[in-house]
Amino acid sequence: MAKWSIVRRIPVSGGSFASMKHMVLAPTECSFSAMHSLIDTGGEALKKTAENSDSGPKFISRIDYTSLVEKYRREGNLSGAYDLLQSLQDKNIWLPVPVFKNLLAAAGEQNDTKLSCRAFNMMLVQAGTPLSSDCYLNLARAFIYTDDCVHLLSLLKEVSESSLPCRLIVINRTILAFAESRQVDKVLMILEKMREWECKPDVITYNSVLDILGRAGLVKEMLRLLSSMKEDCDVFLNIITYNTVLNGMRKACRFDMCLVLYEEMVQCGIEPDLLSYTAVIDSLGRSGNTKEALRLFDEMKEREIRPSVYVYRALIDCLKKSGEFEKALQVSDELKNTSALDLAGPLDFKRHLRR
Repeated sequence: MAKWSIVRRIPVSGGSFASMKHMVLAPTECSFSAMHSLIDTGGEALKKTAENSDSGPKFISRIDYTSLVEKYRREGNLSGAYDLLQSLQDKNIWLPVPVFKNLLAAAGEQNDTKLSCRAFNMMLVQAGTPLSSDCYLNLARAFIYTDDCVHLLSLLKEVSESSLPCRLIVINRTILAFAESRQVDKVLMILEKMREWECKPDVITYNSVLDILGRAGLVKEMLRLLSSMKEDCDVFLNIITYNTVLNGMRKACRFDMCLVLYEEMVQCGIEPDLLSYTAVIDSLGRSGNTKEALRLFDEMKEREIRPSVYVYRALIDCLKKSGEFEKALQVSDELKNTSALDLAGPLDFKRHLRR
């Protein structure tokens, strides 16, 4: 009968392996150099140890399993790395988060959608909290060259039906990652499926998708989504909703819709802010409606909302184009006599975007 011993604690970042769940079986005659030799030659014996070991007080350091997983990953044997991680997790043995991140990144680079979803899910189970942004981007990267989203929808549905308190945050961040990788069609597909799932889209979900559609210049889709938001009794439109649509309409040169949306927002009891006034004043000026643009400009200052240099210059430009040179000169003089402290700057816009 073989004798067994407990491997000494090994200092690692953040502490040492004090918990039994971080160790696995190792015979006394198996030195660290011997275990690393097993890893260097393929690590099959070490892998079988993880798959066949019973829980008990006889252990091997998890550092060796980390090395083996990394070896598989470097060699391109991603399925082998995943299988080993899965067998370890089944025995409540958890490796460091970077190991999972590296596997997810490698799966994304290989456009392995199935393995990417599995690795992402494994990380989520271990963390129990929303993952870092690079994890979502690596997941999205795996789907760039395919229309097959079976594994993605299965993953997100599982998240939706889970007991994770952060499940909606996870889905919302996934949507943003797919948007950042310009997979708008998949964003709309996820949103449509969410309406059927247990975890329904909230105003943050809708606002994110509105912003995605606006950046893509999909005006009709924006207005259609805004309409569906109004019909959803569980979703309340806010200032971010209207600012997002206003900016989308302005960028698409749909100046006619900007004033309509602005008036609708005010009628709903939502007070316009710096972003609202900037978008609608610029739109009105560019459409030639200088009278209404000047009215809102005065209203903005009366409400003690500091205009930006951009608003001033947009007004001056549109007044010149409409032949109102005297008024353009007045606005220009006002800008020159206004202290920089009384003008809205980039930080003011960012502050409103984060609300």
